[in-house]
This record gives sequence, structure tokens and C-alpha cells, in this order.
Amino acid sequence: IILTSLSSFAQDELPSLEDEKDIGRAIDLRSTLEEAYRKNPLEQIRSQSAAIIDLQKQDLAEKFWFPTVSLDVASDNQRYDRLHTSQLNNPSTGSEISPAGSIGVNFQNYKLFNWGRDYLEYLNSKNTLSRADQRLKEARRRLKFNIITQYFNLIRVKDILKVYRDQLRQASFINRLAREKLALRRISSQDYYQTRADYLRSQTEYQEALFNVSLEEEKMANLLGDEYRTSYRPTEQLKFTTLTTNIEDSIRLGLDQSPAFRDAKLEYDNASRSYDKALKDNLPLPSLNLSLGTYQQAYNRNGHEWSRQTYNGGSNVELIAAIDMKWTLLGEGGFFNNRTNKNSYLEKRIAEIKFYNTKREVEVRIKTLFKTIKFLEQKVTISDYQYKNGQSNLDATLDNYTSGRTQYPDMRLSLDSYVNASINYYNVKFNHMLRKLELSDLMGLEDLPGENFELLATR
Repeated sequence: IILTSLSSFAQDELPSLEDEKDIGRAIDLRSTLEEAYRKNPLEQIRSQSAAIIDLQKQDLAEKFWFPTVSLDVASDNQRYDRLHTSQLNNPSTGSEISPAGSIGVNFQNYKLFNWGRDYLEYLNSKNTLSRADQRLKEARRRLKFNIITQYFNLIRVKDILKVYRDQLRQASFINRLAREKLALRRISSQDYYQTRADYLRSQTEYQEALFNVSLEEEKMANLLGDEYRTSYRPTEQLKFTTLTTNIEDSIRLGLDQSPAFRDAKLEYDNASRSYDKALKDNLPLPSLNLSLGTYQQAYNRNGHEWSRQTYNGGSNVELIAAIDMKWTLLGEGGFFNNRTNKNSYLEKRIAEIKFYNTKREVEVRIKTLFKTIKFLEQKVTISDYQYKNGQSNLDATLDNYTSGRTQYPDMRLSLDSYVNASINYYNVKFNHMLRKLELSDLMGLEDLPGENFELLATR
């Protein structure tokens, strides 16, 4: 009965292992970064957004520092032909046959001084645009870090796939050997079915590893803006290097250049200036304006004339001081706008609390990353020993099992130990690199001091 049931398990040979063949598009880290900078859709959008921000900066500066001068052209309705004449209207009424209008250069009112209120708005807008420009550069840096992360993550999952492939080969060999021993009645059917169960479990884990590889290749294709016609074959490995920078420099740079700190500082500075402006807006402070007027040439059926006008049809160039102030006595804003001022002050306080809390969080995160990185460096060393020991232990146990000097439970324990040690080794190395990238981003740097992330890839 046992031999008959074994006929249904005759297909013990391994399926086609795709990663055993030298297939796929070969990639290295440097060429991958270059391709991502060139083809990544979000990076292309950022390059256009940077051009828009430059235009907005020019508009903002010219609007604040210079008067607005425009060329104005206007004309009245001019009749070319009359298609129907109403009996109710005087036939002489309607659009003029001869052209009429004007063309001129208009100098809009230029605000010379208003106690710094417009300057505070200008600084808020200027700093907001500068921060938007910085965010684009930070997004480009994060793209670099995402490419580095995904490149080595793809290497990691492919290495783990090789581990599960080795496990599947060993499990397949042990299962075939157990079947032969069962046919010779040297082991029990229970022992055979145990090897069979482990073989099928290895098949499942191998297929799941293949699926994980395909998912990571899809992520790589999206980062590269690639069509993903084939798989990727990294030609390098991750080189483990210890952290060389010190915690004091990391905190100092983090409290000056980290994206979170810059965002919080921008919000706090803008809220402070908005509060100062709200206070000035609540005072009867005059503003000084200069009107140069409009230089225009008007034309109609009576001829044309050249004129310059400023206020009320006059042509004087005048320096004007005016007060435009309104206090609420009852209604929205409160008595003498007290609720408006209080609201502006509370917004400033909220931004201040966020600012100092962000400083605290950045410092705490940097200190935590340092502890984590140092812990992972020790763990990498230990996992390296475990990995090498697992290989040696598996080889020795397999020799003893094939020669009948050890039992299958010992063989299974050795194989599981090898698989777990190998996967742990790859994961720990990858996590160590991941934390260093996070630290570098918190410090606002492309690379950590004394390191180059592109050199982490070694053949």
C-alpha cells in the first residue's frame, strides 16, 4: 500500500528555477541612479516645478521692489456695417464708424512706505518659495536614497531566494533519499511523510520568495520609469561599513538642515511675522504712495491728443499719505479687532510649540538611530558568524545523514538553522544600511561625513 501511494508522489524533481539562469537586465548602482534622475516621472515633474518656482520668485521680487508699468491699449466699438436698423431707434445712434480709443503707458501707484507691513508679507512669500525650492532638492535626495534602498533590497530578496532554492534542493534530495530508504524498509512511513511535508513546505517558501522578487522588481521599474520588459539582475553586493560620524555633528546638522526642522522653522517664522503685521494693521499708521500716472495717446473722429493723467484727471506727480483703518466695535473680529489679534497670536504660539517639539523629536530620533546603528553593527558581526557556522553545520549533518550516522530530526534542525541564519544575515546588513540612509536624510546630507553611499555597492 505504501509503495502504491508513493507512485502519486513520483514527481520529486525540482521545477525550473528561473534565477539559476543568467537572465535579466544587468544593472549596477551608478547606472541605476543616473537612469532614475533622467527617466523617473516625479523627478521630471520636479524639474518643471523648479522652473515655476523661479518664475514666481522673479514676479514676487519685481512686484515688491519695482512699480508696475504696463502698456494699455483700448478701443471703442467700431462699426463696419449695419445689418439691420431698428425703427424704434434714431438711425443716427449706434456704434461709431471712425475708430476711437487710446494707447498708453500706465505707471501704477507705487507704495513707498507703509511701516513694513508689505515687507513682512514679502518675507513670508519669499521664504515660502525658498522652502518649496529646498523641498524639491530634498525630494531628489530621497529619490537617490529610494533607489539605493530598492537596489540593495532587490539584492537582498534575490539572496533570500537563493537560500530558499538551496533549501528546496536539499529537501528534494532528502525526500528522494527517504523514498529509497522506505522502499528498502529502512525507515518508517511516518519518517518519509515528514520529509515529504518539509519538501512541500520548501516548495511553498521558494514560490513565495519568487513572488517577493517580482514585487521588488516592479518597485524598481516604477522608480526608474522603466517599461519592465524583463527582470533585473544586480551585478553587485552590499558592502558592510561601520558608522564613522559622531553624534554631536549629527545633531548639529539635524537641527539646521533636516526637512522636518526646516518646515517647522518656516511655519514659526511666518506665523511670527503674520502676528507682527496683525498688530501693525490694528494701528492708524499712514502709508506713503507715489503716483506717476498714465501717459497715453487718445484718438477719435476729431483727431488725437497726447496726455498724462494721475488723480482725478490731473497731471501732478504727488507723494500721497493716506490712512485706511477700520476697527470693529461689534461683530466679527471683536471689539477693536481684539479677536483677530488674539487669533494671530495663538497661531504664532502653536507654530512655536511645533517648532521646539520638532527640534526635540529630531534630536531624539538622531540619538535613537545612533544606538540602533551601533546595535546592528554588533548584530551583523554575530549574524556573519551564525551564517558561516550554519553552512558548516549543514554540510557536516548532511554527510552524516546520507551515511546513516544521524537521524532526520537533526538534519531538519540543521537545515532550518542554516536558512534562518542566512536570512537574518542579509536582513541585518540591509537594515543597517537603511538606518544610515535615514540618518543622512535627517542631517540633510547626500552622504554621511566620510562616506559615499554609491561605494556601498561592490562586485
